[in-house]
Amino acid sequence: MSIRANQRQETRQKILEAARSCLESGDLQSASTREIAKRAGVAEGTIFHHFATKEELVLCCIGAQMAEAIEKGLYTMDPEWCFVDKLMHVASYRFAQIGLHPGVWTVIMQQMAFTPRKGAVNDVMKSSGLIRAIDDLIEEAQFCGELNPNLAPTMIRKSLMALFLFTVHEHMSTQNFDCEDMCATLRELIEVQTVGLWASKPELAA
Repeated sequence: MSIRANQRQETRQKILEAARSCLESGDLQSASTREIAKRAGVAEGTIFHHFATKEELVLCCIGAQMAEAIEKGLYTMDPEWCFVDKLMHVASYRFAQIGLHPGVWTVIMQQMAFTPRKGAVNDVMKSSGLIRAIDDLIEEAQFCGELNPNLAPTMIRKSLMALFLFTVHEHMSTQNFDCEDMCATLRELIEVQTVGLWASKPELAA
């Protein structure tokens, strides 16, 4: 990599770190590009050489955190674990991040709910490697007979993500960011889903 490319990468990383620091307050509006530039030690205009909009900058911060947690989770995972244990292992790294940076996660939840660009959140999950990682775990579990092979992996992933987001919201509302408590909540929800809600197969309407 050239010296110029290295410098550009270093500047981009400084901006991301400064933005993450500003977002610790949990208030997206107070994290102005002027303040981010000041903390990064760059001109405000430099931010927009690296990120087209403030939203893109925030989403890149989100993606970087996701990628870090996923990489650590996958790298330290025991291949002999069952599907739920593997899933919980990855989730535990995300919950640990939430406990360390609750303000950042407040902004993340706001962005996931109210981001103005359609598909932005899905793009972040895809670029961070989250979608591929979860899909791989699901497909492996279906092949091994742990999960219903007749269900589309995409639908299983969406269902699991819904449970994860509910867990985050539930614990953020009570300001309980204990990693073990959050894991326990998610595991209970997943086990209910795995066992199934129906006492017997419901009759489909004619």
